[in-house]
Amino acid sequence: MPPRKIELFLEIHDEKEFEQTLQSNLNNLICAEVYCHFAGWCTALDRLFTTMKLDWSDGKMVLLKVPADDIEALRRFRNQSEPVFAFILHKKITKVFRGVDALRLEVVAKKEIQYFKMELAGACFDRPKYELDEPTPDEMDWLTSRQTEKKLETVNLSARRAARQAARKRHRAELMVPYLQQLNFVLFWPHTHHAHFELYGRWDLHNIVMVGREELVLTKEKAEDVLYAGDAPINEASMFKLLSGPALAICFRMLDTDKHFVSLVRKILYEEIPPIDNEKPMNEQPPHKTAFDHYKSYSLSREQIWQQRREERMKRKEEEKRKRARHLSEMRRLARQAREEAIEAKLAEKEQRKLQLLKSGNLSELDKLEQEPDEEIDIPIPEELPEEVEEESEEEDEDEYFPPAGLLIPGFYAPPNDIAKANGLAILFPKLVVECVKPVEEFLPPHVLVMLAIGQRHTAIEAMQKHREAIIHMGIFKATTPFDAVHIAYSVNQYDKLGSPINQNQLRLVFMVSIKVDFTLLELMELNPLYVSRDSDGGEEECAAMFPVDYADEYPEFEDFGDHSVLKPTQEIES
Repeated sequence: MPPRKIELFLEIHDEKEFEQTLQSNLNNLICAEVYCHFAGWCTALDRLFTTMKLDWSDGKMVLLKVPADDIEALRRFRNQSEPVFAFILHKKITKVFRGVDALRLEVVAKKEIQYFKMELAGACFDRPKYELDEPTPDEMDWLTSRQTEKKLETVNLSARRAARQAARKRHRAELMVPYLQQLNFVLFWPHTHHAHFELYGRWDLHNIVMVGREELVLTKEKAEDVLYAGDAPINEASMFKLLSGPALAICFRMLDTDKHFVSLVRKILYEEIPPIDNEKPMNEQPPHKTAFDHYKSYSLSREQIWQQRREERMKRKEEEKRKRARHLSEMRRLARQAREEAIEAKLAEKEQRKLQLLKSGNLSELDKLEQEPDEEIDIPIPEELPEEVEEESEEEDEDEYFPPAGLLIPGFYAPPNDIAKANGLAILFPKLVVECVKPVEEFLPPHVLVMLAIGQRHTAIEAMQKHREAIIHMGIFKATTPFDAVHIAYSVNQYDKLGSPINQNQLRLVFMVSIKVDFTLLELMELNPLYVSRDSDGGEEECAAMFPVDYADEYPEFEDFGDHSVLKPTQEIES
């Protein structure tokens, strides 16, 4: 008769079973592997556990497999794939071990078994024990370490994402540059809108016309986006002033095609000094400085701003007094004029009545009329205007924010290079830009990477015909992972023209798929892909490794879908 198989582990399924097992083994040392359903339990250490139970503990150790998902006291171990082994005695945790390091676990197990045997022998010693739902100091250290690692990973992920987005933003502008050669813009700060009208005459001299005008209230993020790759001073005072009211954006078109528009506008606004007009007196001469220097200013200190406000209030009061005096004088003049006109009207009426009585021969009534005294006219002439309610004086708030003093505040901004110009135009005047070129999307939707065997290429293309809009990029690569890929072809059509290589085992048809709508991914899953990103965060990293920002700039990667368009960037761009 064959020997009966020894069950090494007891499987726990619920709270009740776990409690009963602990209660029935109060005097035994328990080693419980705590696992999660999605990961399953560990089998790599079964040989060690056999030795622990049969040899080292003389069969007095109880081995359990406990699902953390079903035991409330062990909820802190949920959502983890790393094996966790908890040593339990008298329903208290004495030690928690993490990982699959057999040598370290062997040391820990021997020590726990030694303590257990000493306790059975009657030895008394003070050893910390913890409730089942209470984390041990080792766990706390581990949790702190994991949190630090996660924070660092999040920071690194954000940094890589920001770097990719910056590269994509610049490349997007590079693609637009060749199509926007004749357009440019100038952004005026809220306090210098008048500069646009004062500088208007300079544009005609250079065959430049205005084709767009926008007044817009900017947010900090949008303002920084407009000033991207430029040289505008982005300091506290400059941004504070720019966001304090509606900014004025003007779009210009240059009619000449043989000039560099960016350089021309910069020369007009930042370099040219108006010549002296000998026919005008000195007080009517334009400022002998560049337009930029004329309209720039520097931020004032708190005391200077308060003094400026006080002076403005005094000016308003003086102006109000002058207005009231002029108003009173005008009211008096009108009152006197009205009185004179009323007297003249009464006299004219009386003379008219006399003529009528004289014509009718009624002399007695005529005598009575002549003896009547003149009627007084009651039209008062105002002496003073009623007192107006004085406006409350503005209190000087110590908590009011003021930018640091002495910082440069420009009056306007014109982009210094084509990259800055194309980016700013796309933000400020998108309709005018679309008339020249359709910009690529600056921000990609959530996406994942899908790898298929090269033999499925024609089936995959046929399946993706109705999902073309969800395919961001595609290509054929020699790859085992996304990070060791070597590009072979942009499309199936291009690959087929190359001729099939002898070894196709490592060739993959790769799609960068938007998961904004999941139909495309579900369709690809029907083809049993070799690899799919675990989530959008991982997909972003993997897609970036295989599809750089300038991928397929010079080849129609979607020719398999009938799209042969290519948007080439300019070859020479001023930086």
